[in-house]
Amino acid sequence: MGSPRPNGRSATLANEIFEACIDECPEDGVSVVAVSSVDVGPCVGCDACRRELAKDDDAYPSIPEKGDPLAQCNVVFRSDASAHQCVIDDEMAEVRKHIDAADELIVVSPVYFAGVPAQLKALLDRMQPYFRSNLRERSKGRRPCTLHLVRDGGDPHGFAPAVGVVRSAFGVAGFRLERVLDWIDCFDEAGEIVADGKECELG
Repeated sequence: MGSPRPNGRSATLANEIFEACIDECPEDGVSVVAVSSVDVGPCVGCDACRRELAKDDDAYPSIPEKGDPLAQCNVVFRSDASAHQCVIDDEMAEVRKHIDAADELIVVSPVYFAGVPAQLKALLDRMQPYFRSNLRERSKGRRPCTLHLVRDGGDPHGFAPAVGVVRSAFGVAGFRLERVLDWIDCFDEAGEIVADGKECELG
């Protein structure tokens, strides 16, 4: 959930999707990561993640063992993604556990000046270690990703930059952006959902 507002319209939509996922797939694990509640700083371009580091290096987060709900999915486990870690000591290490465990990803975000909020952009920029790994080549985009965009009308520049940055950042982690839904004018003044989002063509 990419909004800095913990109780805004994006959060309402994310909660609806979360409940729907649980109802439709009760045997699957579903988790929510909200940028409003995690401490993730921006990438500083130090390039430390370029180095390949031992998976058992004590300086970096441990890999969840098989059986752990956040254990890596097979495609991540077979890659060298764990060898490329960020040296910034914040909660991105925990976020990565959710990303690595995911068989499917759903991103819900407001649109700020045609792009995504700074808090979400910081998290996306911290996907740089995946860029240094072989995960993108190994996975061939087999993990599906859906993007839901919550926005007001009136911006002549649309939301193509938001789509591009989400597609690019999660693409290096082996996700393929399959669907984009536009939730413009789908909320009432109280922030309740009153209409379904419209699926957009992917360029």
